[in-house]
Amino acid sequence: MQNLSDVLKQFQQKYPKIEETQLAEVVQQIANDEDVRRFWEENKKQLRADAFQLTMMDLHEFVQQKQRIAKGEKPLYPGYQPQLAIEKGYPHVHYVADESKQKQLMQAENLTSYKMPKAIRDADLQTIIVDSGRAKVVTAIVDIFTRLLDQNHAYVQGLYLYGQFGVGKTYLMGALANALAANNIDVMLVHFPSFSVDLKNTIGKNGDIREKLIDQTKKTSVLIIDDLGAENLSMWIRDDILGVILEYRMQNELTTFITSNFDLNEMEKYLAETRDDRDPGKAARLMQRIKFLTQLAEVSGKNRRLEN
Repeated sequence: MQNLSDVLKQFQQKYPKIEETQLAEVVQQIANDEDVRRFWEENKKQLRADAFQLTMMDLHEFVQQKQRIAKGEKPLYPGYQPQLAIEKGYPHVHYVADESKQKQLMQAENLTSYKMPKAIRDADLQTIIVDSGRAKVVTAIVDIFTRLLDQNHAYVQGLYLYGQFGVGKTYLMGALANALAANNIDVMLVHFPSFSVDLKNTIGKNGDIREKLIDQTKKTSVLIIDDLGAENLSMWIRDDILGVILEYRMQNELTTFITSNFDLNEMEKYLAETRDDRDPGKAARLMQRIKFLTQLAEVSGKNRRLEN
């Protein structure tokens, strides 16, 4: 196959009236594009004789979309960069996710969010406001994040975040979850009150769905249990759901985080009292698992929900 300049000359000679049409501008844009010229030169031995004539519009789409991205205009496929490739001797344009889109796709693949608020979707560790009520917690989160990225298979203990309503516990965990997922670590965020209600609703129905959900919660690399203590606790949820999940994760040393409005003493009292019974012994055993899996960390400050 000839170089692109010769191909263009032959094309114009074969179709002289093209200069009188809008296609003349299309041909000129292709001819002036350095990436097209480089692609043609590097692949001319593989290109068929009629490659330009039959795939001219593919080449033009490549040039056009590249220009739109350079100008900051909305391209045909936002988040994707056009590239040229050869298919059976002909050039074709295809699209490859840029770095930002790749992270977004990886995040979507690795993050499971169960009944969590929409606001956490955009939570970002790099943009968190670090005030006096958050400074120590943010430092601890970043430290844990760094150790999880090392992936040296050593056990990494999570955090038990507690504090008043609206101080940002869930947002901090959402930011961590997004960062982990974007770095190819599978993480599951579970709003525990909703999780409990949905599991109760499966009783007498499809047990496979319930078992699959519990199994995923037990085995995910990083689990974040959000708002523990806000649900109306039953003995079944405490013993057969929460207890089973925490036991598995403790035995397998899987990183776990918990958020709650209760401190540890309040949490133990809460776990001791269910609608069905009072059992301080079971509550104490659960607290041992919580203390093994997490470090205590208080989040304080103003109620950020009231600012919105």
